[in-house]
Amino acid sequence: MNCAALIDLGAAKVNSAALKDAERSLGVRFCQVKFYGYNAKKNGELNAYIKECGAEVALPLHNRKKTRIDIRQAIDAVAVACLEPVESIFLVAAEVDCLPLLNELRRRGKKIYLGCESGSMYEDKCDGVIVLAKTLPQEEAPSETVELQPAERESAVDEFLPYTGIEPLDDDRMKEVGDRLRRAVEEKKAHKRAVRINDEKEELKRLLDKYF
Repeated sequence: MNCAALIDLGAAKVNSAALKDAERSLGVRFCQVKFYGYNAKKNGELNAYIKECGAEVALPLHNRKKTRIDIRQAIDAVAVACLEPVESIFLVAAEVDCLPLLNELRRRGKKIYLGCESGSMYEDKCDGVIVLAKTLPQEEAPSETVELQPAERESAVDEFLPYTGIEPLDDDRMKEVGDRLRRAVEEKKAHKRAVRINDEKEELKRLLDKYF
């Protein structure tokens, strides 16, 4: 059974021992592996596993880490389900807003296995749950840190963002767009207030005409 693994490192504590135990439990060897939110200092223990299986790494983007990770992981999961010859997907993901993704993957005929630390609220929405916390050792041995060269770091960040076909804007252009959006929102609010006040006046006039 071909199985792809898409793993959000911020959703559960994961190390190489936990992943190999998950493979044994499922009776598979992951044919594709991708880690989201990888941090060279925090997740250094995974470096040997990443090299061994040729895993991809999606880096976080500053303070927008969680939102970007969820979006990228969802896009990749659907892309794998549609385009790759995999029968199942092993998913370690934040459970908030995860249900639509699970439903879509099941609709496409894929088996879904969730990795988590202590059980999942979506056990009835998937084909199995692997509890990863039980496989974590008491102490994780330090390992070599993978340092990205500037060019590799830039390409990794570009890969992390879903492609929209829209070229990125410079800071001045972004400020201009932000100002225009704020003005549009304020104009919309003002229009709604004016409409509400006008409706209230009309209602008051109708009541005065009716009873006086």
